[in-house]
Amino acid sequence: MPSRLPALLSRLRRRDPEPPHTSPVHFPCLLVDEDGWLLPCADDAELQQLTEPGFTDEIAAAYDATARPLDVHVLGRHETIALRPAGDPSPEQLAAHVRAYFHHWTDREAPAAVHPATRYVTAVARAVRDTPARRRKRP
Repeated sequence: MPSRLPALLSRLRRRDPEPPHTSPVHFPCLLVDEDGWLLPCADDAELQQLTEPGFTDEIAAAYDATARPLDVHVLGRHETIALRPAGDPSPEQLAAHVRAYFHHWTDREAPAAVHPATRYVTAVARAVRDTPARRRKRP
């Protein structure tokens, strides 16, 4: 009598969910949409909540906690949003996005740049969460 174990294991593997995804970046990260809106993400779970697979093209820029620019892409059949480092740290570019966000969308000054970049990104993420946003974009 042939063993049915390989067939059973094959069926079970097909039903297994995809393993959870972990982006190879340092959190928190900051996403900048095409309107200049800044979205801080504390971890991969929050990244999934704040983004949608069909709208990743609306993310104009993304940076991790070390100010590295990130690529945003969609993985797997469950369409998980993933971040991937796309270059060397660019704190000046990140700071320009942060200043633009605070100018256009809030009534507060942008946090001052500090070193290391991880302290700056963490301070920006906290400031974005704690600062009320304007209803309309200021020119």
